[in-house]
Amino acid sequence: MLQGVAAAAIGRVFGLSLLWVPVQVLLPLAVVYNSSVPSWVYPAALVFCLLIYWNSASEQVPLYLTNRRTWKALSDMVEASKAQSFVDLGSGIGGVVTYLAGAHPALKAIGLETAPLVFLASRVRVMLARRANAQVIYKSIWDEDLSAHDIVYCFLSPVPMPRMFAKAKAEMRPGTLFISNSFAVPGEEPTRVIDVADGRKTKLYVYTM
Repeated sequence: MLQGVAAAAIGRVFGLSLLWVPVQVLLPLAVVYNSSVPSWVYPAALVFCLLIYWNSASEQVPLYLTNRRTWKALSDMVEASKAQSFVDLGSGIGGVVTYLAGAHPALKAIGLETAPLVFLASRVRVMLARRANAQVIYKSIWDEDLSAHDIVYCFLSPVPMPRMFAKAKAEMRPGTLFISNSFAVPGEEPTRVIDVADGRKTKLYVYTM
């Protein structure tokens, strides 16, 4: 138990999300009491993980969650650009969409997510927040028409960035913003880079179309 608590505390210090806390606390206990764990628990745990980390295998995109300081930085860009429509490509549990919809009632905030349990959690979050201008859709990020949005935001991984930026250049309107959290587009100079003053030293790479 002490090992698990220590691991969870260290993880939080280094910026891991709260979702990892129960995993880190319980994992040492699972190892110690392995012989007492029913055999069905392991395939059930595998299915549970697949329903959460679905896109890690299919799209090589882990579940990265945008933190609250980055929410505020995105909100500032929405206000400065007078954006009317914002889409989060791979919206996780809906934190960005819910926050921006509350901060900017005139903004249409949309999230796209295809990991089943994560999508379900985000839909519940939006429903409980009662944001009429917030919406989370079960839809592949590759099927979205990016021309409909003033700001396109993503927190993906280095692997899909070249393809996603090519899609953005082909579809987005002149003057709109493509924003990538942490991962720059290879070979493309960003219009600006925003340093978010958070524990993991987040950078937002902003590209004006």
